[in-house]
Parts: sequence; structure tokens; C-alpha cells
Amino acid sequence: MREHLSRIGLILVGIGSAIGLGNIWRFPYVVGTSGGGAFLIPYLIAVILFGLPVIMIELAAGRKFQGSVVTTFRKIKSSLGPLGILPVLICLGILSYYLVIMGWVLAFVYFSFVGYPSFDSFTLSNLPFLFFLICLFAVFLVDRQGIKKGIEKICRLMMPLLFVFLLFLMGKALLLPGARAGLLFYLKPDLSALSDPKVWALAFGQAFFSMSAGWGIMMTFGSYMRKKDSIITSSLWIAGADTLVALLAGFIIFPIVFSFGMDPAAGPQLAFVTLPAIFSAMPLGHFLGGLFFTLLFIGGFTSAVSIIEVCTTVFVDESKIDRRKASAFAVILTLFLGIPSVLSYGVSSLLVWHALP
Repeated sequence: MREHLSRIGLILVGIGSAIGLGNIWRFPYVVGTSGGGAFLIPYLIAVILFGLPVIMIELAAGRKFQGSVVTTFRKIKSSLGPLGILPVLICLGILSYYLVIMGWVLAFVYFSFVGYPSFDSFTLSNLPFLFFLICLFAVFLVDRQGIKKGIEKICRLMMPLLFVFLLFLMGKALLLPGARAGLLFYLKPDLSALSDPKVWALAFGQAFFSMSAGWGIMMTFGSYMRKKDSIITSSLWIAGADTLVALLAGFIIFPIVFSFGMDPAAGPQLAFVTLPAIFSAMPLGHFLGGLFFTLLFIGGFTSAVSIIEVCTTVFVDESKIDRRKASAFAVILTLFLGIPSVLSYGVSSLLVWHALP
């Protein structure tokens, strides 16, 4: 018999899947490279017109057909079954490099207390592969426990913690001298940027990436949803929390960057090059840096366990193997796909990440 999430459980795992590296790392630097506050207008439009409806559709489809993405597509129309493999391939591909970035984040939690190396020297060492393996194993330990004992349990713990860390860091950032300039950059829109199609493309790409829309994640979670729970209410909570975290991340990043006279348009290097330099120069910077990278890791980890759930659910439903074997198979595939990513990443690769949705 299929497990069912409680109403709060569904909302928390949905929020956990949506909140990730895209909110806390990618969103601020995309804002910084897209003219500041002007970016918020197309982004909010994208969330309302695209992100929220897609979440509703996926949850509704998953709840109706009570199965993996492959099962759902097959029940819609038998000939569509093979199309359900596409979200699995997408999730495996995304997870293979997502865990590499998570490994960097976890490494920088450690570096916050022992000293930050240059990013180049870090990526040329064996440490990225080591931390990639640690993150992959941690994801496996959670995923093998199932939807309630694993993913729901970890989201119930980590989501409140994430918001506590987020609000604490925002309070510290807003008290820095020069924070006002960062707030003006973030909140005062340069409306001329709205005439640039690239800004709109980045906004819709950010909404797509951040809200896990179209990956099969919400469809998978919908299959664990009770009939009596509201799709609209759950979707609003998920989309609202995801958007709130992205917006609050800007209230941390831009006051810090402007307070220390750094370039807000530093791009993908903002978290791993610019911010470590700032934290090294701040009073209590090692503590605050450790807190920031822990915040980033929490967001990434809950997303990662949600991404792999799409694959594990398909393997369980289609092959009828037990949960632990299915989870192990998904992890092994991710490991082999992730090795090229670990070996190829460096500063130049951050620019490739910037081009991703």
C-alpha cells in the first residue's frame, strides 16, 4: 500500500524540494547581473503565470494516478508511458552536477572555520570529489528510508532551521554600514532593463529552476498526497515559501556586498569567491560564513533528496524491487554521471552553470 503524506508533510517536502541552491545562490547573482530590482518584476510574473500553475498540474496528476512519473504518463495514455522516462533522465542529469555544487558548499562550511583557500586551488585538489561522495552518501541514507521516515522527517527538521538561519543572517546583514546602498540596488528597479529579452528569459528560467517545475518532482510528491488535502492551498504554500526565500536571500547578499564595496554583478563566483573574501574580513566572519554556507547546504540537501526521489519511485514502481535497492541503484547511476562533473569543474565552469536554467 502506498504511503501518504500528511498535509503539513506534503507542504514541507514540497517546500524542501523547491528551496535550494537556485534560491540562495543563483537568485541573488542573477538579480545582480540583470539590473537589480528590475529583475523582480518579470520573476514574480513568471512565478504567478508559470511556476504556480505547473506545481498545481503536477500535484493533481500525481494524486489522481497514485504512481511514479512513468505510471502517471502511462495512465494518462498508454502510449505516453515511455515519455515518463524523460523526467528521470533530467533528474539524474541535474543531480549529477547539483551534488558537485553541494560538495563545494559543504567544503566551504569546513573552510569557514579553518580558512578559505582560493577557489582554483580547491577545485584542483581531491577535495571536491571527497565532498561529492559525502553528499551522495548522505542523500542515499535519507532516500532509502522512504518518503515519511526519510524525506518528510529531514524536511521537518531542516526547513524551520533554514528560516531561522535566513532571518538571523538577514538581520546581521541589514545592520552593516553601507547596507542601504545594497537595499537601493535590490529594491529600486531600473525599468529600462525590462526592455531586454534576456532579463525576461533569465526570470522565467530562474522560476523554472527554482520551483522544480516540469521535473516530475511535484508529480511524484502528488502521488503521496491524500485525496482530502487541497492542491491549491499546498501549491500556494510551496510557491510562496520558495519565492520568499529567494527574496530574503537578496536581503542578505546585497547589503553584505555593498557594505564591503564588492561588485554585485560578480555572477556565479559570488558565493565561492566574493563572499569568502568578505567573510574573512568581517568581525565574526568565520562564524557568519559558516552559518551562510550551512544555510546554503540545507537548501541544497532537501532539494537533492527530492530530485532522487523521482528516480527511486520509478525504479520501485516499474521493477518492483524494494526501496533500498532502488535507492542504491539511483545513487550508483548518479555517481557515474557525476564523476565527469567533479573532474571538469573550475572557475570557468561557473560560467557554464550561469547559462543553465
